[in-house]
Amino acid sequence: MKTFREYLDDCSFEDVWAQIADHFSEPAAIKPVYAEYYEKLKALPSKPVNGEIELADSPELQPKGMNAAPDWLIDKKVNTSCGDSAYISAALLYWASLLTFSTSKEHDDDLAAYLDIIASDDCRALGEYMAESIKPKPYDAEKRESINRKEDLFWRGIRDVSYCGDWRSILYVLKRKLEYDMTFMRGFADHAGREHDADRMQLCCNLIDGATSDMYPDERGRRMLHLLFKILDQEITGWSD
Repeated sequence: MKTFREYLDDCSFEDVWAQIADHFSEPAAIKPVYAEYYEKLKALPSKPVNGEIELADSPELQPKGMNAAPDWLIDKKVNTSCGDSAYISAALLYWASLLTFSTSKEHDDDLAAYLDIIASDDCRALGEYMAESIKPKPYDAEKRESINRKEDLFWRGIRDVSYCGDWRSILYVLKRKLEYDMTFMRGFADHAGREHDADRMQLCCNLIDGATSDMYPDERGRRMLHLLFKILDQEITGWSD
């Protein structure tokens, strides 16, 4: 299996963009944003991680395992039956920007700069930083619209499997919310221990998968439900930023 990075390296941006425009209907106005993002991801330092990205046949479904900032995804192996590298790269690039077109390193560098200014007690530098942070940036509107479209697709998948009268639907919605928040925690949250929070969220998702595998859970499924709610009882109020 090839990694996310290897798929990007296999394709020119123009080939990837053609697939993004075709399968996700992204407008031409945001093409420069994707072009910059494509180069940023290719330049990310190596960060081998466990797990795989599982790419489904439908591009409208977020690939399983894409629950982190791109810095944590770029060297993940991709499990897919598709042989079109440009299509695979397009789906990965599209969903890697679910929350933002920034990388975790960019976020952390900006936070470090802010904390340095606070520590220096330099009011002028703080004022300049705040003024710069609220200044409109190129393509702000296009980025926001793209992220809104991704969020609509992200939640559409859970609506398709949420049925009245099936208790598991409650947990499907919970799992989707945990997956969304996990992406934020694993790269963009500001608090210490964000990675541990993301790991606990992943554990909850794994327990939901096991507990909901059958409409009528056996003893093992019930133990998974018990452990799930025990973890939530202990941890969920601490999952904030």
